[in-house]
Amino acid sequence: MCGQKEKSQGSQNFSSGNRTKIGLCMCPTCFGAAINADGVASPGQAAQALIPFLRRAKARKSDFLTMATLFSKHMSAIVSAICVMEILHTTILVISVYCIVIALNRLYFHPLSKIPGPKLAALTSWYEFYFDVLQPGQYVFKIKELHKHYGKAFSLPSRPHQYVHNSDISCSLGSIIRIAPSEIHIDDLDFLDSIYPASNAHKRDKDWSQIRKLDVGMSTSGTVDHDLHRLRREALHPFFSKNTISRFEPVIQEKISHLVSYFDKAQASGKPLNLSDLYYGLARDVVFECSFGMKSTILEDEHAAASLRANMTELLLGVKITKHFHVLFEAIKLLPASVGKYFSPPAIKNMRDLSLTVQEAIREVSSKDKQAMLARTDQRSVFEHLLSSPTLPDSEKSLARLRSEGIMLMLAGTDATAKVLVTTHYHLLGNPPMLDRVRVELSSLTPSTRSAAHLQRLPYFSACINEANRLAFGLTGRNARIAPKEELSYRGYNIRPGTSMSMSTLCIHTNAHVFPDPWEFKPDRWLGAQGKALQKYQFGFGRGSRRCLGMDLANAELFLTLAAVVTGHEMELVETSEEDVRFLHDFQVAQPKLDSKGVRVSIKG
Repeated sequence: MCGQKEKSQGSQNFSSGNRTKIGLCMCPTCFGAAINADGVASPGQAAQALIPFLRRAKARKSDFLTMATLFSKHMSAIVSAICVMEILHTTILVISVYCIVIALNRLYFHPLSKIPGPKLAALTSWYEFYFDVLQPGQYVFKIKELHKHYGKAFSLPSRPHQYVHNSDISCSLGSIIRIAPSEIHIDDLDFLDSIYPASNAHKRDKDWSQIRKLDVGMSTSGTVDHDLHRLRREALHPFFSKNTISRFEPVIQEKISHLVSYFDKAQASGKPLNLSDLYYGLARDVVFECSFGMKSTILEDEHAAASLRANMTELLLGVKITKHFHVLFEAIKLLPASVGKYFSPPAIKNMRDLSLTVQEAIREVSSKDKQAMLARTDQRSVFEHLLSSPTLPDSEKSLARLRSEGIMLMLAGTDATAKVLVTTHYHLLGNPPMLDRVRVELSSLTPSTRSAAHLQRLPYFSACINEANRLAFGLTGRNARIAPKEELSYRGYNIRPGTSMSMSTLCIHTNAHVFPDPWEFKPDRWLGAQGKALQKYQFGFGRGSRRCLGMDLANAELFLTLAAVVTGHEMELVETSEEDVRFLHDFQVAQPKLDSKGVRVSIKG
């Protein structure tokens, strides 16, 4: 017997006295047993035994036909599933092979493979992602640590780099490390002019991967190509000359008057003031009026200034994520505003709001008569100057191009200036003897001679602002440059054309060989011949052919504003510590502790 379960319909054993039921199935063994259990069977008995067998065979045939029909119906789905699995397996295999090839190339065959540095940084940008996003804004600090680590084990090649010192200041023994698959970082102040040359004979492009985190690729500062940058910079340069900026001093003085009025009201009410908000509002009003020639009254509303500063902080806190997930953010930006607002993170939302503000201002300026703007003899705004420029091609006057320029002017001209104002004022309030020295110097000037030009001639006052500028750090991102056609050499390592190379402001401004006690506020270091020699290491406004165009405007704001506020009122810091101004996180510009409320003061007199 085959062991199939017995059925009640099964045939009987035909031997006399034995009535055992035998289960039937289609196998020959069971069928034979049914008709010949004892080896004897009559024709009738055999036919009787065949009936249930035939019934089962018919049922089995029906089941077989049903199964065949179902199989034929789903044949295409089965074949498709098999094809999908094959494609999936092939795709995984191809991706795996591709990743292995890329990894081997980056680690062993890449032009930068011989340069020291962590293998993970050479292998993938996820190393940078970890220290920029998961450890928010910490990669520049990690890079400084890596220089210490690899610098200790650094062995000089057979042809060591020859140092050329232009002063008595001796820089530290520099080092070079690989900080990304296609980027190197050099910590050697003697190599600054090689990365950031002043001469246009040495062309330097920007690294697009670092520009794309902000939507300013068409601005002068964000332009990648060296020659195109030069064209755009030359169109703006006449506006930002010292003589031109001096004509805007009345605009700055008007904003300072609004600022001082806050101090008068706070003295009477005893209410603390947030200097971070007020200085932000002042800087934004100045750059907006200089850029578009239209009235801006943000400083007149303390809450509006605080709201805009908070929005700017949110925007800047998102630049690292934007850099690493640029495609995703570009996709979100393509969504209609009514839909995108539900998916947009704060960084994109705030950038969109700033973009709309700038766009409306540009449209208003564009509606003015071009010939009338060109014929004006008084001070024109930046965009009046650009739109009426006879040398600038029409392609450079498109709304998209000018909008990008306007966004960059607002970003760079507001936050960086406000941070230096806050940093200077904080340290002077925390060091009464320094504040007294500044006041003595300022007392030597009469109100009629308190112009920005006269104020910048005061040695100690200038030294305090220089030191604050150093500790505010300017642009804290790596600000990489690419030599498109020039091959460079550093300590026996060849730097091929197209290599992204940088030197962070953190490494420059905290070089202990040049700035002893680098995190201390010491204005005296900028005095005399030594201070003059230090100027070439002041990187707050950048360096080389791409140095900040708005430096003179920023200096005018700094000197005029601080001269007015440090002599007019007695102030005291309230619930404020150094962590509210210290560079603790890199989000394109220096950020203090992430929960900082700003520098707050009470007015005492």
